[in-house]
Amino acid sequence: MRKSNSIFKFGFLGLILTLLQILPLNNTSFSQTTPEKAVELWNLRQSEIQQLYQEGNLEGALNSAQESVSLAEVAFGSGALKTISSMLLQAQIHGELDQLEEANQIYQVALETSVAAFGESDATTLSVLDNYGGFLKSIDPEMSEPVLQEALRLTTEDDPQRAARLRALGLNLQELGRIGEAEGMLSEALKAYKKVLGENSPETLSSMADLAQLYLTQGKLKPAQELFETALPLMLEVMNKTSFLILASKENLAEIYRQQGKFSLAEKLFLESMQGAVAEYGEEDSLVIQARSHLAQLYEDTGKLKKALLLHQQVYEVDLALLGEAHPNTAGDLNNLASVRRRLGDYQKAEKLFRQSLKVMIAALGEETPQTVSVMNNLALLLENQGLYDEAEPLFKKAFAISGKIQGEKHPTSLALLNNLAFLNESQGDFIRSELNYKKVIQLNTEVFGENHTNTIANQNNLAYLYLRDERYNEAQPIFTKVHSQWSKLLGAEHQNTLKALNNLGRVQKSLGNLEAAEKHLMEALAGRTKVFGKRHADTLRSMNDMGELFVVQEKLDEALKMFQETLKLEEEVLGENHPYTFETLNNLADLLKIMGKTEEAYKLFMTGFERRNAFLDRVLWVAGDNTRQSYISLHRPEQNALIRMLLSLDDERTARDLFEVSLRRKGILLKITSETQQVLMLSGSPELQAITEDLTQTRKTLAGLTLSGPTDENRKEFPKIIFDLEEKVNMLQLKLGEQSVRFRQSTKQVTVDEVVEGMGENAMVDFMSFRGEDDSLRMLAVVVNAGEFSFVEYEDLELISAIVMELREIVQDEGAEDEDIKSVAYDLWEILWQPLTESLGETASIFISPDSLLNVLPFDVLTDSDDSYLLENFDLRIISSARDLALDPLLAAKGDLMIIAGPDYDSDKILKTPAAREVTHKRSRSVARGARMGSGLRGLNFDPLPGAEKEGEVIKEVSDTKDRNTTIFSQRVAEEKLLREMSAPPEVLHIATHGFFLKEDEKLKKRLQGLSRGSSSVPPPADNPLLRAGLAFAGLNANASMLGEIDTDNDGVLTAMEVLSLDLAGTQLVVLSACETGLGEIHEGEGVYGLRRSFQEAGVKNVINSFWEVSDAGTQLLMTKFYDKFLAGMPAREAMREARLEMLDDVQWSAPFYWSAFVMVGRNT
Repeated sequence: MRKSNSIFKFGFLGLILTLLQILPLNNTSFSQTTPEKAVELWNLRQSEIQQLYQEGNLEGALNSAQESVSLAEVAFGSGALKTISSMLLQAQIHGELDQLEEANQIYQVALETSVAAFGESDATTLSVLDNYGGFLKSIDPEMSEPVLQEALRLTTEDDPQRAARLRALGLNLQELGRIGEAEGMLSEALKAYKKVLGENSPETLSSMADLAQLYLTQGKLKPAQELFETALPLMLEVMNKTSFLILASKENLAEIYRQQGKFSLAEKLFLESMQGAVAEYGEEDSLVIQARSHLAQLYEDTGKLKKALLLHQQVYEVDLALLGEAHPNTAGDLNNLASVRRRLGDYQKAEKLFRQSLKVMIAALGEETPQTVSVMNNLALLLENQGLYDEAEPLFKKAFAISGKIQGEKHPTSLALLNNLAFLNESQGDFIRSELNYKKVIQLNTEVFGENHTNTIANQNNLAYLYLRDERYNEAQPIFTKVHSQWSKLLGAEHQNTLKALNNLGRVQKSLGNLEAAEKHLMEALAGRTKVFGKRHADTLRSMNDMGELFVVQEKLDEALKMFQETLKLEEEVLGENHPYTFETLNNLADLLKIMGKTEEAYKLFMTGFERRNAFLDRVLWVAGDNTRQSYISLHRPEQNALIRMLLSLDDERTARDLFEVSLRRKGILLKITSETQQVLMLSGSPELQAITEDLTQTRKTLAGLTLSGPTDENRKEFPKIIFDLEEKVNMLQLKLGEQSVRFRQSTKQVTVDEVVEGMGENAMVDFMSFRGEDDSLRMLAVVVNAGEFSFVEYEDLELISAIVMELREIVQDEGAEDEDIKSVAYDLWEILWQPLTESLGETASIFISPDSLLNVLPFDVLTDSDDSYLLENFDLRIISSARDLALDPLLAAKGDLMIIAGPDYDSDKILKTPAAREVTHKRSRSVARGARMGSGLRGLNFDPLPGAEKEGEVIKEVSDTKDRNTTIFSQRVAEEKLLREMSAPPEVLHIATHGFFLKEDEKLKKRLQGLSRGSSSVPPPADNPLLRAGLAFAGLNANASMLGEIDTDNDGVLTAMEVLSLDLAGTQLVVLSACETGLGEIHEGEGVYGLRRSFQEAGVKNVINSFWEVSDAGTQLLMTKFYDKFLAGMPAREAMREARLEMLDDVQWSAPFYWSAFVMVGRNT
């Protein structure tokens, strides 16, 4: 609570001085007057000092105070009471002028003088201690504690001032955060006041308010409430109703009611307190500002966010006018405004305000202050809300470290940050660390506040929810039971927290199979929420959905149907179509309709959900962090699986086409979005496009924020129009960028099924798609499109197919394997995978294939049919990443040369010799000397030379020269990564012969969230980005490896798949990745391979040739020679590669699939 202004800043228990309003003194000397006259003149001097002070003339008051001390020493002696009083007054004014050293010295002299003159236990000496303690408290409560303790120690039990000293020490301990000791001291002070002055004295009532406020800060709401409710009527009897103490007590009681959820009572008292304070003290008074801030918080609690925003804005404007924009109070107001903006879903403005607040706080107070830590925490929470975990985590950790350092691990702020870190660990899927942190914060909160404090109970609730998410229901149940009981006693049965715990307890009971108990708890929670909040509240709708799920388990299907239908209707109106609760209820209703045999209704609802989720993903993936996009896709994969199963059960003319639509909209979506954002980043470098790209990025952020937050009470009616207008603006801005970039236009193009069919021409297509069955087993289907007709094949045993794929890959890679052994396995796979497709494919020999799952690393041409022929011999199989590739407008062919990068010198120290690298090396050596750990991951890369690669480049150059093609070759030290960034124009052909790599996922990052996010959050956990773990090696990699991430990434020797997306290869006809296993990557359900191949395609390349395994130098050189001989003579790349492979098949020496099937071409519509 902000204190009201006092006359003397440090005069907490000052001596009682009789001050008379008179004319200023002349310079009459005390030594020439009688004792009676000296006393009169001294009193007049004190009045002069008081008048000068009230006029704001502190320098004048100080001069008069100094004269007063000198005159008193002459007239009364150095040890006289009046001399000591004059010294205290002088010290107080020095303090007001921030002349702390001078003030401290005078206080010490006054104390020594008093002890010498009167003794240490005399009332005069104790008063000096009181004043000195008050002064030191204003500097540092730790400094004042021994002085206040000493004053109390010397005070007798019957001293009337004992109560005041108990109170002063109690308030000082409270400021030090020693809450338990403070409570004991303030309780004793209240008893002392009652004994000395009675129940109704202003001092007693003020002491009662102190103790009540301490209870409030501890979260002990009931005792705080009882004290304020007892004190207020008594205050009104003995004080003016507009006195500061009454208005402040009303404000505090209102805050108690707010925290208890008694919002009507709270609002009434807040308004009374605020209006009274405005009338009595003006708009700028600290109590008015506090009441207005708390009332704004109440409006936040009740969802009246526009009202909250208005009040916070008013507080900000007052502080801005009074204190200026650089004051920490003003920064705190910005923090409050940002918090409301966050809740409104305006993440863009919220982030801007949080960062502005943080900047001002750091400038005004420094980083290591409680206020700065608080803003850091709030900014980190905002980043976490948006799924930007990579940015949120270091900010949380920094804030937690600073708070622990300056306030201790048991300070409330440190405890709040530890809870937030536990939540972040939970969001990252690190349940073990999350559990440890939750348990630690529970232990510390119990030690500081007790087990029944609101913070401790909230931490217990979080731990129970973690167990619920981790399906540890037996551990969650007793905690939720205890939490519900505690909330009931502390907040009442109808408080929001109490009802939430009750509902969660019902969910746990349902999961444990205790259906009778589950029904009791869920019904009670639903009734309570409906009574308190009405049906149009998110909590009530959550309960309704949970109740519907219970009805399904109980096989009360008609009741479940009615509940889900009502819930969905309300959620669409109240929360919006894209809210997580709305999606959950829609999916539950669709599943129920399917169970009940209402197939047509179920089908329509599933397709509605599919379209809405497409819009949702398009909005949020665009602004999510790179490491979060895959998690969004994974999070909603079960929903997609349910749709696929529904379509398969439909089994009519719609099934195959709709399945193809699902594949078209979802397969490869991660790369599509990533490519789009990378291109916006590239286009932003153009001065004429910078404003458009910035506008597009910010509009996308706003759209994503509103999608995640849903409508509020204030914008519910306008919400659909707001979303529509934002989407229209996004479309308009994308069209403007598309006019300048064909690549961008391709990435953002919404492809239709009919466009794909048209793009296929007379060819057929097989689109494989993996999904999970009802039993969570991994399955696969294939949609066949031929001559405009759609059909599908379902494979129930994907594990068997995968096992044979791996067996085939293994035996093909064995150079010594017999042909009949290879063909035996190849036939087994043909029989189970390909033969079911033959009827739909008919006589069509040219077939596009879009693989999924492990089929992405299958050399389809090796499959052997019933005539003992490889598919290569009879079919022209064209591998594509996604069906959407067939409908994209072709990029204009690049007119550049043939560019060859072959056989880099991985040990080149060229980069190491640059000044920037030497500085990094110097810093690293100091870090290692201090015991810092070296990095891992990419920094662990090391490759041997590839003399065969350099020879391969030379052979291709020789072939090229015979065709009169301009060809440039780079080898050894000049085979640098920066070559690809410094091209003046995209090459027509790019051949890279080097090492490729694909690192395994960090084990810790595999533990991702299972199920929905906590509460209403729709942001999933982050996932490890495979595009950062696949790459190619260039000159200097071995030498630079230990400094990766610290030196210029544009030429550090590593080109990751993510970096490939930023290369300008638009129109490049062919990229050959003649490196081991460049066709590999991380395989995700329904997403294909995340690796180099797809990244080069997204960078604008028409065809990419990559390898499935390492082939001998001689075999690679022969294949490449044959291929380039045909390709550079004018044969299309696809046809040239097939012909080269057929020639090798016909050559006894090279006929083994090991040689000719290692390389595969993946292209667009070729």
